[in-house]
Amino acid sequence: MSEPSFINAFKGFHIRTEERSPSDEIRMQIAEELRVVFDELLATSAPVEELERTRAIISQAVSLLKSRPHSHDYEGPAEGSLAPMNSFLDRSPIIGAINPLSVPMRMDIEGDGGSESTVVGHATFPAAYEGPPGCVHGGFIAAYFDEVLGMAQSLSGNPGMTVNLTVDYRAPTPLKQPVIFRGRVVSIDGRKISVAGTLHHGETLCAEAKGLFVSMRPEVFSRLVEIRQAQQAQQAQ
Repeated sequence: MSEPSFINAFKGFHIRTEERSPSDEIRMQIAEELRVVFDELLATSAPVEELERTRAIISQAVSLLKSRPHSHDYEGPAEGSLAPMNSFLDRSPIIGAINPLSVPMRMDIEGDGGSESTVVGHATFPAAYEGPPGCVHGGFIAAYFDEVLGMAQSLSGNPGMTVNLTVDYRAPTPLKQPVIFRGRVVSIDGRKISVAGTLHHGETLCAEAKGLFVSMRPEVFSRLVEIRQAQQAQQAQ
């Protein structure tokens, strides 16, 4: 992949260019059901007999999925974002509607989409993300900042990977309440892209973040893909 096409594709990783397939629509519904399972599993007072029946049903579903071979054209969220399949949008552990690990977070852009624009992330964290009582675990907050700031730096026209991320926690972030992340580019110095962001619940500032990203050369990305493919081949043996 040439450097200009690589940069343009990476810059637009958050932009949907194709409609979801019927298969992906169903995967979204399954992922949402699994998110409910996560919450209910943590909170349920069901007796052992009911839990065992639940486990058996889930085991049957897992066996059904495992009975089919994995798709040969599935590349994973990262490199899939460079293809027209919008893989990252749907499979990201942060914003992916198909990934049951995600909330998922809705991402918007305030501005013209250039480097001076602000990225806005809307999320509501369920109980599975609890750290302190009734509050979001700080590790998840950092992960979601990484996504917001990552999208912000991609608007620079010279997108890269996270080198450093610092989060200052100002107030507890509540569970099951809408929160808003914001991220923007602060400066660009060659391959170095500095970004900053905030997290609010209403008028309350819950956290602030600063990040440093360094633009990635196409050959580095290609090498990472080759390493992962080699690992997959070894595991398949």
